[in-house]
Amino acid sequence: MQTPHHFFSPDPFERNLGRFRKTPNEGTLFYGLVQDGNDMWDATFFCGSCAVIRRKPLDEIGGIAVETVTEDAHTSLRLHRRGYTSAYMRIPQAAGLATESLSAHIGQRIRWARGMVQIFRLDNPLTGKGLKFAQRLCYVNAMFHFLSGIPRLIFLTAPNLAFLLFHAYIIYAPALMIALFVLPHMIHASLTNSKIQGKYRHSFWSEIYETVLAWYIAPPTLVALINPHKGKFNVTAKGGLVEEEYVDWVISRPYIFLVLLNLVGVAVGIWRYIYGPPTEMLTVVVSMVWVFYNLIILGGAVAVSVESKQVRRSHRVEMTMPAAIAILPAKMVTSSRVPFRISPTVVWGSRSTVRRRFWKGRK
Repeated sequence: MQTPHHFFSPDPFERNLGRFRKTPNEGTLFYGLVQDGNDMWDATFFCGSCAVIRRKPLDEIGGIAVETVTEDAHTSLRLHRRGYTSAYMRIPQAAGLATESLSAHIGQRIRWARGMVQIFRLDNPLTGKGLKFAQRLCYVNAMFHFLSGIPRLIFLTAPNLAFLLFHAYIIYAPALMIALFVLPHMIHASLTNSKIQGKYRHSFWSEIYETVLAWYIAPPTLVALINPHKGKFNVTAKGGLVEEEYVDWVISRPYIFLVLLNLVGVAVGIWRYIYGPPTEMLTVVVSMVWVFYNLIILGGAVAVSVESKQVRRSHRVEMTMPAAIAILPAKMVTSSRVPFRISPTVVWGSRSTVRRRFWKGRK
């Protein structure tokens, strides 16, 4: 039985971009929609915590699978192969801290990416006995998701490296025809994803999430495909502090490079639009639009690397609870530092509104 991972502190995307509680966080799509869909096909898998597993089936498969660095999903796969069922309850039963820094967040995702590809190589869900067809598809979908790094990097560099800088045609077709075929597909795909994902992920922020991870998950997934035994398990640190705002130049370095590469593409595109052959003008315009879109997404990726200050040792949680005043009559106190307001007429059994803001060190 798996339940959602729920975080009461903002993850690096939410904190560094100021989107906490304004947009769905990166994991909401998985725990709000994907796992619920997996459950329909009896393919919900263990996510490491917020779950209950029966001891007897676990003993039958030799305990937790330790051959890969995503031991939770691998354990679930073995249980499903034995014919055991799983369930998912989309109601948070526990809450915890999100990763405090972008580097920690990326490190966690690297482990997930490596581990899921390791499972694909060592215990491929498409082969072997015990799984239903739908279960095989659900597991493969979870594993192939982490192979998106290289396609994303190609998308971010194709218009520059191919056409604008090296004058290489990756698609032999007129620019107008490409626009007529590609643009409707892209718009349709975006609208369809938005409709399906709904409140669980917004399309624009999804582009930033995937772009930030692309550079870092591409190498380990390739290595895992070639050598699935390489890689070690690591625990993601939680509860750290960010004493001062700073730019994580190490993490942002690849995206700054991609921004500069796209800016070079803009300069070359302008030059080719002015001085190039008239027959290529529309192709240059299409490539330039692509480059500007990449710059917007890459700008968001770089912005995430600006680590905001986080000095809370104990995170605050907003709560709405019923309250009652036990002692009457009340005394109304007015202060500019500690505002306190109570309804002027206080009668037993009546509803009164109390509003107070607490300051550190004052009662």
